[in-house]
Amino acid sequence: MQVQEYYNSKIEEITYLLKRYKQRRNQYTTLKITAFLGAIISIGWFSTNGITGLLILFFACIVLFIYVNILETKLLKKIGFYTELRECSLIEQEYLKGNNSRLDRGEEYKDASHPYALDLDIFGEDSIFQAINRTTTQNGRELLRKWLLHPLKERQEILRRQETIEELSGQPDWCHTFRAIGNYKQIKRLSPDVIKNNSQQKISFASWKIPFLYILPGINIASWILYIINILPAAIPEILSISLLAFTLLSVKHLNKAHGNINAFIHSFSDLHELIQHFSSHTFHSPRLQEIHDILFKQGHNAQEALKELYKIQEGFDQRGNILAAILLNALYMRDLHLYLKLVRWQNKYAEHIPTWIDITGELDVFTSMANYRFNHPDFIVPELSNTTLLQGVAIGHPLLAGRCVTNNFEIKKLHEFYIVTGANMAGKSTFLRAIGVNLVLACCGGVVRAKTFLFQPMQIFSSMRTVDNLAKGTSYFHAELLRLKQLVETAQQEERLFIILDEILKGTNSRDKLNGSRQFLQKLLTLPIAGLIATHDLELGNLADIYPSNYFNCCFEITHTDNDITYDYKLKPGISQNMNASILLKQMGLV
Repeated sequence: MQVQEYYNSKIEEITYLLKRYKQRRNQYTTLKITAFLGAIISIGWFSTNGITGLLILFFACIVLFIYVNILETKLLKKIGFYTELRECSLIEQEYLKGNNSRLDRGEEYKDASHPYALDLDIFGEDSIFQAINRTTTQNGRELLRKWLLHPLKERQEILRRQETIEELSGQPDWCHTFRAIGNYKQIKRLSPDVIKNNSQQKISFASWKIPFLYILPGINIASWILYIINILPAAIPEILSISLLAFTLLSVKHLNKAHGNINAFIHSFSDLHELIQHFSSHTFHSPRLQEIHDILFKQGHNAQEALKELYKIQEGFDQRGNILAAILLNALYMRDLHLYLKLVRWQNKYAEHIPTWIDITGELDVFTSMANYRFNHPDFIVPELSNTTLLQGVAIGHPLLAGRCVTNNFEIKKLHEFYIVTGANMAGKSTFLRAIGVNLVLACCGGVVRAKTFLFQPMQIFSSMRTVDNLAKGTSYFHAELLRLKQLVETAQQEERLFIILDEILKGTNSRDKLNGSRQFLQKLLTLPIAGLIATHDLELGNLADIYPSNYFNCCFEITHTDNDITYDYKLKPGISQNMNASILLKQMGLV
């Protein structure tokens, strides 16, 4: 099935389910109204004539009301989940059509000082982050940022990621369910640090009070049973119930304060249980996913069991807002105090494992995003690690270009090999440079690349393409260029392998000085563990290939023109560019 067809069918299927669920919700609403009216009428009649059957009917109506309310709550969650699931398919449908407007750009992650992020459009509008990121947790979003900014250098780890992403990409339904759960629970709004800190805030329950939580409700329930079978008068169970309610109310200030302090923690961390439960619903085979399974479901500290228990506690606290149910249940067995005791015991048992569970869920979140990207682009390939060739690709294209994309072959066999790229304006130099850089970033992250074949060795990446001045810091454009090149050299001195992408270096000085400085700097690079691409309009730099034939190679993007017609083919060719187009373009735009 084609990717677009997959999303179309999911949207149609979910729309049908949502229609049925909304009809069922209307039925539940009718039942709740009926039960509520029945309870009011029966208790009114009971207070008038004291018929025991009316009291039983009152309790039956209350039980029915609570039961239907529980069913409706579950149905509303189901409606919310399927609404998010449908939204996921709609967003992907828009993405495949080139509309990224509803996708996270990661603007706050832009950093001009990073070795390549700004030049290669890793973050921002129409960026790699925007194309990949479908994370639903803040931890996952931060981890994806880290993956994109810090390429892996360990071969085995790259292979493990590739295998994990490939397996998950074959399970699109599982991935979209994971994402819909996270979006519905709004887990992205939760701060992992807040959750971790709250998990360490110990709460306690006075041990001397615990026996009374069982003895007093036991006596109260027994008295109601004895009243129903006409052994005790109604006054006794009524007095006991009022006493239990009063005892609970005496602690309400303390309960509310504790509930307020841990509310963010309860409503955030417990929501992870559905993501973890979803992970447990499928058997995976890749080594990393099996490791994650072992960590999450360790005997004695099973995350699914712990989170399921916490989720029930959370639901119990949430139901305190139902005044009628709260009064009845606290009057019967001091329900709020029992909830608080359960929370204390839960925290004592599981708090120390929470940070690990959060980190693991974030990693799953990133893998799901990467797998979704892989599924969306079935024509992209899993790159291969090489022991001999530094970088080699056939039909390499820029992964962000939609529709028809002109591709090129490229190869750098070893360090100290540099390709000097020349060509006319708008002929494709910068796009080609970014296509190589972005695909190399994706490859080193364990992701897929846009090519027919792609061999690479793990390495650090550095680019200098969009250098800007800084008036606030008194940094001129030329000074900023020098600082960038200094950063390049310092990075190379710390790396085993560095792949560089330079576009028109030393633009901030005159042409002769620029040529001499560029030539000297490129010669300096031969002393460092570097290889890469240098785009330039200084055709004389191509002479380095004659001086260092084993290190410098010329390639170009050529144009053809007849009178005022310019033709671009965007194909990389050997040699130095012979044709330029600035004067023709100026004439075409009426500027000269």
